[in-house]
Amino acid sequence: HEGYKLYKCPAKRMNPFWGIKELSKFWECPDEISDGFWQAPEYLFWICGDTAYTKLPEDWTGSCTIGVIKPAFFLLPKKSGAHLGVPI
Repeated sequence: HEGYKLYKCPAKRMNPFWGIKELSKFWECPDEISDGFWQAPEYLFWICGDTAYTKLPEDWTGSCTIGVIKPAFFLLPKKSGAHLGVPI
């Protein structure tokens, strides 16, 4: 439906991450078990339910997604004063 602007894959069985080298390997080799293969790319995490990993454990089973974790807080500057130092 054109109102929703849905994405249509250009080919069947095409790797949806073909343009992102760091992610495409996970789509192409889902049965890979070598040490270090399931290391998340820099700044990304494997999010599995309420747990996040930088690297999936060897005995891991289940389903996960790869994503960014953005904390819902910010740190106040060490220097005290009348200003927070960040826009609210």
